[in-house]
Amino acid sequence: MGHGCARPPSARSTDRRVTRSDVDPARVVIEALRLDRWSPDEVERRADRALALGVGGFILFGGEAERVGRLVERIRDDAARSLWIGADLERGAGQQIRGLTELPPPAALAAHSNPGAAVAAAGRVTARDALSVGINWVIAPVLDLDAEPDNPIIATRSFGADPRRVGELGVRWIDACQSAGAAACAKHFPGHGRTTEDSHIGLPSIGAPAELLEEDLAPFAAAANRVASVMVAHVAYPALGGRRAATVEPDIVSGLLRGRLSFEGVVTTDAMIMGGAGPDAASAAVGAVGAGCDLICYPADAEAAVASLARAADDPRFAARLQEASTRSTRSCPPSARASRPEFEPVAFARDTIAGDAEVLRGWTPRAPTRVVGVSDDPDVGPPAGRAGALGTIVADDLRAAGWRVTDSPDAGQCIVVLAATPRGWKGRGAPAAEVVERTRALVRSARRGLVVLLGHRRWLDVLGVPGICAWSTETVMERAAAEWLCSAVGAAAGARPGRADR
Repeated sequence: MGHGCARPPSARSTDRRVTRSDVDPARVVIEALRLDRWSPDEVERRADRALALGVGGFILFGGEAERVGRLVERIRDDAARSLWIGADLERGAGQQIRGLTELPPPAALAAHSNPGAAVAAAGRVTARDALSVGINWVIAPVLDLDAEPDNPIIATRSFGADPRRVGELGVRWIDACQSAGAAACAKHFPGHGRTTEDSHIGLPSIGAPAELLEEDLAPFAAAANRVASVMVAHVAYPALGGRRAATVEPDIVSGLLRGRLSFEGVVTTDAMIMGGAGPDAASAAVGAVGAGCDLICYPADAEAAVASLARAADDPRFAARLQEASTRSTRSCPPSARASRPEFEPVAFARDTIAGDAEVLRGWTPRAPTRVVGVSDDPDVGPPAGRAGALGTIVADDLRAAGWRVTDSPDAGQCIVVLAATPRGWKGRGAPAAEVVERTRALVRSARRGLVVLLGHRRWLDVLGVPGICAWSTETVMERAAAEWLCSAVGAAAGARPGRADR
């Protein structure tokens, strides 16, 4: 385990009976700050209200790096106590924070020619970037298996379908992240990879037998004695102990994670605003703590969650469990030391994850008029941090800068379709919609030479049935990497030195 992530001894009191007056329920609550949606004044007001409530930390969404750094510094100064400052950073800190480094998703890292080194680099760069703005809790990596093609929410967020490989790559990522000074978070225990529903929308239930679910548990078992925190899924697993969300199932959190896997770090819920948490998030918070969770992440109403936990603490047994959660999370909270950003070239790094064959570009030439069209299967294109331009314009601009004759004419002899088809919360499906598939095919086939640049899982190339390459996700860095790959591949297909275009 990395610096700042050492686990505390058991926090359960054996000296005396714990009562409601002994515990501060707010310390287990993680409030959200939506810099991507709220005005600066609203963010500041919500931060002040949460600090006055006494929350244990914050999860951040969006924002520009300098502003985020100032906000976190102000919050820490006002709190005068340790805080978990987290963000979902599966694809680098630039996934959320403008101005920080965007990285390829886990599936792309696993496709790298040296996946172990790529994963370690990603974990290290993510942690140092995060720490540069005061984020000490990197809510990643995903250790779910890519076990179900129709899964609407995992796909490219996973390192793959093989349990051993996912565990090995996940541990490499975790070790690199924590060695750089940030706490990592393995998610979504005991595995979200077999669902065909999105837990943002409702409560998925995995009907697989316990024997098969051993595969899903394997990556978490590999990471259990190394990772600082684990996030529990809002998913039901009847074969593992009940039909409710794992978040509130003692057999899963306390029995399986704490008991069988001997995990001693911090257990957090997934966002409590999600449909899978149920209609009464305040009551679910009580159930989650009772089941063994230590942090309640992103409740819809932090004050209501704290009030519900306080009422439940009238029961001495629950008060003892709440004190244990609060003590463990406080003692395990990573340090707030800032770090300098690393020197790193993300486009070159990302280019080495592009999956494709230069032969699909045989006959192409930069001198021919080339149309670049963006097609989206996603409700919104780009992560909360935003993109450098509309879908397809990044590829077009970079090709134009490289000397290609890029045109908007539908009569162009060459056509590149940039298709966004990524896993997203509340999207509700895995595969691209039929109308998106048909439009993409028609555009590719409308020109003498056509190609799709897929920003999504490469299995969708088989569904499309047209020439293409896989660039994995909608981050700006992936479009830029795709443009570089195309330039190199055209040269390789024409007989020039291939470089990385043969990947």
